[in-house]
Amino acid sequence: MEREVKTFNQLKGPKGLPFIGNILSIDLPNLHRQIEEWRKEHGDVFKLTLAGVKLIVVTKPEVIQSILKLRPTEFQRASKMNRVIREQGIHGLFNAEHDDWAKHRAIITKGLDVKHQKQFFPELKEITERLYRKWLRDTELGREIDIQQDFLRYTVDVTTSLAFGIEMNTIEEQGGVIQDHLEKIFPVIFKRINDPIAFYKVVKSKRTREFDYALKEIHKFIDEIITNGKSAIANDPKLVTEPTNVLQAILVAAETMEGFGDEEVKGNLLTLLMAGEDTTAHTLAWSIQQLTQYPEAIYSLQKEADGILGDATCFQAYEDHSKLKYAEAVANETMRLKPVAPLLLNEPFEDIEIEGYLFEKGHRIVLQTQIGATSEQYFTNANIFQPERWLAVSRCPMHNTDAFMPFGAGPRFCPGRNLALLEIKMVLSMLFKNFNVEMVTKPKEINEILAFTMMSSPYKVKLTKRV
Repeated sequence: MEREVKTFNQLKGPKGLPFIGNILSIDLPNLHRQIEEWRKEHGDVFKLTLAGVKLIVVTKPEVIQSILKLRPTEFQRASKMNRVIREQGIHGLFNAEHDDWAKHRAIITKGLDVKHQKQFFPELKEITERLYRKWLRDTELGREIDIQQDFLRYTVDVTTSLAFGIEMNTIEEQGGVIQDHLEKIFPVIFKRINDPIAFYKVVKSKRTREFDYALKEIHKFIDEIITNGKSAIANDPKLVTEPTNVLQAILVAAETMEGFGDEEVKGNLLTLLMAGEDTTAHTLAWSIQQLTQYPEAIYSLQKEADGILGDATCFQAYEDHSKLKYAEAVANETMRLKPVAPLLLNEPFEDIEIEGYLFEKGHRIVLQTQIGATSEQYFTNANIFQPERWLAVSRCPMHNTDAFMPFGAGPRFCPGRNLALLEIKMVLSMLFKNFNVEMVTKPKEINEILAFTMMSSPYKVKLTKRV
């Protein structure tokens, strides 16, 4: 007996208007939560139409996993996403496909491997201690601080140092820094990807002009990095065979690998800068929002940090990060509840059937990963912040990690995962070893805002020195 296969027309979905479909119903900053509400009425897989464009929304983890495991051979990122990103001069690992992707992947993965992380650790420690000194000054002055901005500047400093081999100090700069430009880019790209009509090409709004200026400054910054990187290689030929950072590895590849030129060099550097800054910083911001509602979790984090860090402000050896089990559990639990990439956009190369659903060439596929990760079907006490569920001693009867996809899944699993976790453990252990954190903004007043990544609405905290 043949299994019934549901086509697009057979799927349920919210009712739209003639010609424009569901366009007027879409609330972009809240789209991931809209999907959650629509799912309750229309099921785990449902449809939307946007001015003739057919979208299939998938919230079922098993189907999402199947799609992600079929990348890059059967599925690709949504073609419109790739087109909008390339308009900004970005062609790197994030939006590369097929054999092109494999070339990018090999180079970026090598630059982010354990060997390079170990070499980089002294710089990471210095950047973390710089953040500690900044927070110490804040406590002495009794300041209420925007800790999200501190996290964003921290991750910019880490990314530029590890990937580009240049030292920045955006943590202590007061304005006009590269991070100020970066924060204007993702929301605009996200809107352009989802706008059915490209009004920005004919109407230059204030937001568009700010975006254009920020992007120009970012490109100027990257051009200077490339020039300096080429000079370093010319002055030290040993770097051709033993590159010390991702920049050098990419520049060497551009000289030796067919089909890998200046556009690919610049695209990958832009990708590393933007992705490395945004995702890790937002996860750290969400972790504070969660931890401050659970004092017992803070106590466990402090106890672990006290035992491993001793009298030091942050952990002193790269190998120590593997001892911070609870800090890593906090990171995982934060990413389960508040994934910074809850929506993934894909489309099939050809018609393909998965789990009883037909995905046709030309359809856009929206994968919502947050719903499964916060469902009782996959995790016990699914909506409760419970880092212990990630420890070996966990007694959670339901703990299905296939529904946990903060870094994606399949061959295109994010190569920056280990670096992100290293940064998160470094910051959380330093912060809670040395400071008490008091929320000035009420945690319940902090909202999710989707702007390519899922960030929190602005909030303030006050730090006091632990005694």
